[in-house]
Amino acid sequence: MSDFNTIFKRYHQPLVLYAHKFVANEEVSLDLVQDVFALIWEKRKLDLDEEHLKAYLFRSTRNACLNYLKHQKVMQKHQERAAFFELEIRYFESGEKSLIEKESLAKIYQAIHSLSAIHREVIELSRFEGLKNKEIAERLNIPVRTVETRLFRALASLKEKLSEIMLHILLNIWHLKK
Repeated sequence: MSDFNTIFKRYHQPLVLYAHKFVANEEVSLDLVQDVFALIWEKRKLDLDEEHLKAYLFRSTRNACLNYLKHQKVMQKHQERAAFFELEIRYFESGEKSLIEKESLAKIYQAIHSLSAIHREVIELSRFEGLKNKEIAERLNIPVRTVETRLFRALASLKEKLSEIMLHILLNIWHLKK
């Protein structure tokens, strides 16, 4: 069975219906099935016998749906996390800082002061003064690449010393000050 048009006509609708059972969205189902047909065209799977081709198409469609759902779950997690951090930033912007938040900021400053002088300097210029890497390089009279390296090493060191939330606060501190 090697005629693509025949295969497409025979299996397109059943595959779309099958995909729809997984993703419950007609447009997404159509896109996923289209991707499956593109895949069999690229991989030259048209020469399989009828039984194997049918199994391959349905298995590929199922896998495409599962991958799509997995990706959606990851995207949702990141969106929820971004929304949480956005709320956190707004809360900090409002000026209402509790004792816990003051302690968090104190830990951030303590971690920064534990860095070597060259790493502390680029972090402070970047995060507290809001300078770009090029501006830091000009101010310190060093190459931009050196600034990038120092920032990377400073952030790597801070990542070991701070919790994920505190590190996120540090990375967004310039936005909080605006």
